[in-house]
Parts: sequence; C-alpha cells; structure tokens
Amino acid sequence: MNIALSMLNKIRTIIEKFVTALAVVLMLFLVVMAFLQVILRNFFAIGLNVVDELMRNGVLWIAFCGAALTTLRSKHISIDILPRIVKGKARLVLNWILNLTAAAICLCLSWYAWQFLRLEISMNSMIAGVIPAWIIEIILPIGFFLLALTFLLRLVDKSQNLEN
Repeated sequence: MNIALSMLNKIRTIIEKFVTALAVVLMLFLVVMAFLQVILRNFFAIGLNVVDELMRNGVLWIAFCGAALTTLRSKHISIDILPRIVKGKARLVLNWILNLTAAAICLCLSWYAWQFLRLEISMNSMIAGVIPAWIIEIILPIGFFLLALTFLLRLVDKSQNLEN
C-alpha cells in the first residue's frame, strides 16, 4: 500500500512540476509577445495579427494550467455546503463522491473536446491563417483530461483516508 501511495505522490509531483513549468513558459511568452506588439504598434505603426491570436489562445492554456494546479493543491473554488456540515466518515464519503463526479464530468468534457479537435483537423481550420487550429486547441482535451486526473488523484487520497 505504501508503494502505491509513494507512486501516486511521484505522479502528483511530476504533474505539478510540469504544469508549473508550462505556466511559467506561457506567461513569459505572453509578456514578450505583448511587449513586442506594443513596440511594433507604437514605433513602427504595424501589428501582427498572429500575435494577437496566439496571446488570446495562450490565456486559455494558462487557465487550464492554473485550474490543474489549484485542483491538485486543493485550492480551487468550492461552492458546497454539505461537506462543511457533515462530519466524520460521512464527510469523507461525500468528498469521495464529489471528486468522482468532478472527474467523470471532466472526462466527458475531455472526450467531447477530442471530438471537436478531430473535427477541426478534418476541416483544416487555421488560426490567423498560418497555424493549424488543432495545434492551439489541443489544450482542450488535454486540459480536461488533466483536470480529471487531478480529481482522480484526490479521489484515491480520499479513499486512503476512508480505510484508516
């Protein structure tokens, strides 16, 4: 049992480090691109449409990274009254049900996002006329899957607590 718990902690750490690094790189990219746009527009009277599109989509990527990190650290916004009222094992069971439900919803959203991505690939959609849309939009199924994985990791942690 300790080996499985140790492995789950390693998976959690790997996901957290990867997503944190991705968020940092994306944020640096967005800052540099915004600065570049300001310089190009103010000093050269030009702007690049592709940069605006990349920045808009970069915000989506950062949102998924932030959602995964906050869920992984149990710092996400939670609007639930029952877990605050219920105590003991009933609270643990309720948390288990909530995490399982959230994971199932995220898995469904990931599957539908994958179907959307397949449609985008078949239609050869482009962003700003130069980048295939699916390259940018791949964050949708991956992001929702990552969220489902973080909820499942929390689910396993909750079930470990139920056994104790």
